[in-house]
Amino acid sequence: MGLNKRSVRDILLQLAPRDFYKSMTAYEDHTVWQDVYRPITPNGALYVKLIVTDGVLVVSFKLR
Repeated sequence: MGLNKRSVRDILLQLAPRDFYKSMTAYEDHTVWQDVYRPITPNGALYVKLIVTDGVLVVSFKLR
């Protein structure tokens, strides 16, 4: 995808309610919930998953 730290920050700061797709449990642990967003960015259409586990925010990006 070619994302740098600034691109990641900009994408996260620009997430809006309209980008929200769904909440779901993590595949490997059904007690951990993740929120999935589907923003359109300069890098293309993405899936962005936000998960908080053990007090740590984990962010993942995937092309749609």
